[in-house]
Amino acid sequence: MKRTKFISCVMRETDFFKANLTGCDFENTDLQATRFQNCNLRKASFVGAKNYFVDPVDNNVRQAKFSAPEVLSLLSKFKIEIV
Repeated sequence: MKRTKFISCVMRETDFFKANLTGCDFENTDLQATRFQNCNLRKASFVGAKNYFVDPVDNNVRQAKFSAPEVLSLLSKFKIEIV
């Protein structure tokens, strides 16, 4: 699935498990309840995407692009409070 474009779409309750999503584009996509487990998200773009949860420990997110404020969801696994 390398370099697949999921631009401005709704992708809800989708499971990606051990998927190679290198260079994929999720720009402006609603990813509500979508799970990424052990995926290669290297150079993927989540710019403008919303409602996603990407665990940066379980997934390769090197050189991936995220936009604020949604990028803060990468920290949710750590159970920290952001003020």
